Amino acid sequence: MKIPFVLLLLAGSATLQAQKPKSYPAITQELAQKIVASPGGILPQKLAVVPFTATTSSTEQSPAFGEYLTETILGLLSGHPEKLKLFERTRMDAILKEHEFILTDLMKPAAALKIGQLAPIDALLSGTYTKLKSYIEVSARVIDVTSGEITVSYLGRIKMNKNLTALFLQPPGTETEPAGKSGSNTVQITFSGTAASTAPKSKEEICKERVAEFRPRLNDLSTPEKITTVVNEALKTPFDNQCGKLHYDVMYSFTRFKIDAPVYKNFLLHTLDTIAYPAGDDRAYEIVRYLSADATVDEAEWKSSFTALGRVGNYSISSYINYLLAKSTNAEVEQKKRIAAYFTLAEEGKLGLPRPVPYETAFVEMMEGLKSNQPLRQHVYETYSSKLITDDKLKSTVFSELTSMYADEQSHAQKRVLMSWLISFVNANDYPKAHEQLYDFVWKFNLTMYESRNEEIRNVYREDDLVTLTKQCRNKFSEYALLTPYASQKEDRINFCVKYAIPIAGVIPTLEEADAILKGNDLAEQLRVMKLLALMGAQPKKIENTIVSLFSKRSLDDRNTLTSIQTLAIEILGNCKTNNVKAIDYMISVLPHYGNDTEAAKEALVKIGKPAVQPLIIALDKTTEQNGGLQFQLVTLLGKIGKDAAPAEKSIQRVLTGSRNGDVKYAAEAALQSIKGM
Repeated sequence: MKIPFVLLLLAGSATLQAQKPKSYPAITQELAQKIVASPGGILPQKLAVVPFTATTSSTEQSPAFGEYLTETILGLLSGHPEKLKLFERTRMDAILKEHEFILTDLMKPAAALKIGQLAPIDALLSGTYTKLKSYIEVSARVIDVTSGEITVSYLGRIKMNKNLTALFLQPPGTETEPAGKSGSNTVQITFSGTAASTAPKSKEEICKERVAEFRPRLNDLSTPEKITTVVNEALKTPFDNQCGKLHYDVMYSFTRFKIDAPVYKNFLLHTLDTIAYPAGDDRAYEIVRYLSADATVDEAEWKSSFTALGRVGNYSISSYINYLLAKSTNAEVEQKKRIAAYFTLAEEGKLGLPRPVPYETAFVEMMEGLKSNQPLRQHVYETYSSKLITDDKLKSTVFSELTSMYADEQSHAQKRVLMSWLISFVNANDYPKAHEQLYDFVWKFNLTMYESRNEEIRNVYREDDLVTLTKQCRNKFSEYALLTPYASQKEDRINFCVKYAIPIAGVIPTLEEADAILKGNDLAEQLRVMKLLALMGAQPKKIENTIVSLFSKRSLDDRNTLTSIQTLAIEILGNCKTNNVKAIDYMISVLPHYGNDTEAAKEALVKIGKPAVQPLIIALDKTTEQNGGLQFQLVTLLGKIGKDAAPAEKSIQRVLTGSRNGDVKYAAEAALQSIKGM
């Protein structure tokens, strides 16, 4: 029994109302655990966390609480590097400020998608809080910045206590120490304007001040002299993981305003050479991204970047390749040479830390990294795939790469080449997911009810390529058709095989077998066969006479089944564009029935076209004004046939002149215009 949507809403509301407030540590840990436990694709997932903000319903707002909550969650998430790679907050703050994002809007998928275009992240965690009398309600969600899908949604209530109350009393400009950064769970607050602290500043505090002091220098880069001054000042600060955060701002500004600073580039190259483990160090990735931003990777840039690439983990390799090769405008010969060096490194077991990645992983990472560069991606497959030692998982991945390349390719000639690769792969490889992948791929060739969408489908998924695939992989389609456990899916696959003349032993008969069945007396089996023949287009033309003979058949036991068979016979003969006079006369004879056979006959007669014109004229000439319904159908059919129905003009004119039925006269006028091409 379906539950009304309103009741579902009420049930959800009741659940929310019944939710009891929990302690601050319990709620934050619960949220962090839910995020860590959520399924992901490629791991670790690059996650950005933006500050939690107050809703308009909140009785009080406290930037201090929002910051405290955000930092607490960051601290809890940072303990799971195998699942999450946290994006630097200062860099995210710069992006939000630069593009004037409103924090409360970041709960919306559209905003997350936009941020995904601006930052190298996979997902965005954003949230709001609402302070009420005795608790604080926290809402959070994780949004995939590629698809806009909400992957994690959370709602919890934090019980108010003295420490949290103090945060909402805190004057602007004060700072808090987030949970997880000290030895206790209490909130430590320092009020501005109170007694001066005698404790020395930590290195982190000094670095934060230095970055804040430096940032305004980037507001004016209007002359070469000012750029040089900025570079010289930046070079005074090593690019480490503390004070060096100012270099993220420099790279961002120089990239945005297309500033070429050779001295600064050399500084970054030297820094890159000193990073021992780039896999866990954002500096390496961001330096490579900056160096390749101009779409040209010179030899010095390649040398340092390639050395770093050899030391990154397998989940990061594709990101480096994307910038160093896929987006590069270097000469094709040079790019292929660099790709060869990459695979040599992989073959020698020198690619990747903490353990070298297998050649097969190196291949997949290269293919993924080159997704935006079709020529290089296809070169890699053609040149290096032969050395793969494939297991079932890799076979599935390779199939996905091939179908992805086919879909992305614009050239029709090259699409045929890619289809030939795909055909060779399908015929050479069996693995558990093969049947799902092959049929999922061919479903993409299906047209829809939307013509604008169909044009796009025809351009990407070409029918002539599908025909080639079905012909050359006939045995695989036949073998895989019945492997699915789902009845509806099995039926779809059988229908597909019927359409493309792919035999399935014991399920889809040959035309010779179908002919023998139709000449027998098993109506149930005949009905099953006729349903299959109706999907075969013009193929049943070879057994046309047997199908026509079904119109003469009668049954005392199962008239309904026989009627269904005869209706299918009409449809099949229409697909074959029969010129058999007996068949056409039978179709015309059922027009007054107004049943399924009538609808089938109308469609079939229009498909048959010219051979049906004379029998339709004969039938029309036999009608009188009392046969208005039949006249309407006959005239309409002749009009739909169009110019080939020119011999019917005289008969249609007679109906137009003699009929007093407004619908018949209108149909006659429309038919004459259609025949004349007006």
